Amino acid sequence: MKFFILLLSLTLALADEHEHHHNDHEDHDHDHAHHVTGYVVKTHEDLVKYRHLCAEQVHATEEDVAKYIKWEFADEEKSRCYLKCVFEQFGFFDATHGFDVHKIHEQLSGGAHVDHTDETHHKIVACADSNTQGSDACTWAYRGGMCFMRSNLQLVQHSVKA
Repeated sequence: MKFFILLLSLTLALADEHEHHHNDHEDHDHDHAHHVTGYVVKTHEDLVKYRHLCAEQVHATEEDVAKYIKWEFADEEKSRCYLKCVFEQFGFFDATHGFDVHKIHEQLSGGAHVDHTDETHHKIVACADSNTQGSDACTWAYRGGMCFMRSNLQLVQHSVKA
């Protein structure tokens, strides 16, 4: 669960940097030349913004939000859909294609060079299943997110300084 939180936090941290970078340049063609995926690492501010947006989207109570901030996600529809929303905001997940392991890895690296053959990458790949179970998108995102958090929570939290 911590890995998921870190991942989510990192993703949010990168999003803010990306938006700021775009606003500083008129010519966007070269902005992402250093990133294979074009992903921009999100900031903690991004995470806070995404948490708020997603909490509203799933009609989370103050009690729910307090748990989410502590990286506590019950296996119930509201929590599953909250995580899906946050992952979508980070650009890590979409309901059709699932997880983008390269973007997740870039978020976790904080924008540093990423070695897609390292242990972290393999852990991400192991959690990013192709939904052969045919689960709904919220369940699919939750399953992967909880797997990420079980294996890499500290890394996820560090990536977004949550």
